[in-house]
Amino acid sequence: MRTKIQGGYVIGFDGEGHAVIPGGVVVFDDDRIVHVGRSYDGRVDETIDARGKLISPGFINIHAIASIDITHFRTDGVRSVLRTSKSYIVDDVGNLDLVGEDLRTSARFCMVELLKGGATTSVPITAMGPSRFEAPREQAEVIAQTAGELGARAYVSHHFRSGPRYWTEDGAVRFHWDEEAGLAGLKRGVEFAKEYEGSYDDRIRTMLFPYQFDTCSADLLEATKQAAREHGLKIHMHTAQSLTEFHESLRRYGKTPIQYLYESEFLDSDVIVTHVTNSTLNPLTGYPKGDTSDIEMLADSGATVAHTPWIYAESGRFLHSFGRFQKMGVNLAIGTDAFPMDMIMEMRYAAIMGKVAEADPRAVKARDVFNAATLGGARALGRADLGRLSEGAKADIVVVDFTGSHVALVDDPIKTLVYFASERDIETVIVDGKPVVEEGHVPNVDEAALAREANAVNQRQKMAFVSQNPTGKSTDELFSTSFPVEG
Repeated sequence: MRTKIQGGYVIGFDGEGHAVIPGGVVVFDDDRIVHVGRSYDGRVDETIDARGKLISPGFINIHAIASIDITHFRTDGVRSVLRTSKSYIVDDVGNLDLVGEDLRTSARFCMVELLKGGATTSVPITAMGPSRFEAPREQAEVIAQTAGELGARAYVSHHFRSGPRYWTEDGAVRFHWDEEAGLAGLKRGVEFAKEYEGSYDDRIRTMLFPYQFDTCSADLLEATKQAAREHGLKIHMHTAQSLTEFHESLRRYGKTPIQYLYESEFLDSDVIVTHVTNSTLNPLTGYPKGDTSDIEMLADSGATVAHTPWIYAESGRFLHSFGRFQKMGVNLAIGTDAFPMDMIMEMRYAAIMGKVAEADPRAVKARDVFNAATLGGARALGRADLGRLSEGAKADIVVVDFTGSHVALVDDPIKTLVYFASERDIETVIVDGKPVVEEGHVPNVDEAALAREANAVNQRQKMAFVSQNPTGKSTDELFSTSFPVEG
């Protein structure tokens, strides 16, 4: 079926980068784009009127927790007790490993939100229980199945590690090392990849996911890299996301996390390192001001940095710095991490916090973060058919309504999108030529009922954490509200 979208601000691709085509058209036939330009006189089966709207390539959410977790309860600096004692970790207090019906509700809710947030492609993960050496395989299976059934495109993985961390009562970080458990998790990660790679009409692909740099031994990292090469899989991993991890790497290897991964030849264009908020460029790490050695290694390796600005901004932190990474040639992609899954909001935070990081309004521009959310994500995944509107690319398209008064002043549609719009303005999302969001909603999903069920799951998680935490602190002490709640 051949469909034409016409009349809006089309963000086309000229072979090198994006270009705006006012009043342009996008034509797709089944799952592929066949024409992008100012007009089209050929035969079509359906025409979509997009006057006053932005016609954008689908966004690539490079890192998103696709299971409901308790992260948002800790907004405004409220930190639950996650680092109390060895017994806390051993007993797996917190019960973050969703299973059964709660897992299915969680995955469905998160995948619906990912689609409504403009992600035609996502890299969904789950939050792993603190004592786990690997996530329950059911989690990756349910996420893959849910994404497939809802029509999404996703890169799914089974995560594993060889040394879950814990904190002793005096605040020191320690690790439970079990090499056999880590390698067993890797084996199951490869088995999952083999089973689900290319499923659901090739919309579901897979990766390997050693969960966190500091919780993976040198042997497990080497084995993961070898398995990735053998099976043609990409790797993603939380890396340099805390000062604790940064200094643990210095203690363990005499190198920063990035230096170790670079010098061990782990980093290359098939690797996505997530967060990297603690590099030699971050003054809090204690390196000389302006030390760019980590960033130089990232650029030279071809690895991608998955940037999730909102989750760090809400805790008073930011990447040092998006602008410097970009100027030095590092491939940057954008993810939402935890709820909400609003890719427009993430682009806005990436731009604003990038300006703050360098105290320069020119340091990061709307075009830079839009590129990261589209072309940067596509490059990370090795997909020249995603993140762009061009002939031969996948028909993954987002239509954003610019007719509201809050987005009515349009001089540059990309600036309007990044600085003024939100996911509520996303009207249509198309994946593989099929609408997965229409008029702002996912077809055949009772979103109100799903939201109620999801919130109930979230509240059960919170209360499970409260009842099991080893300190005996109350709900108010662990998760305080903005104002007292009566009754």
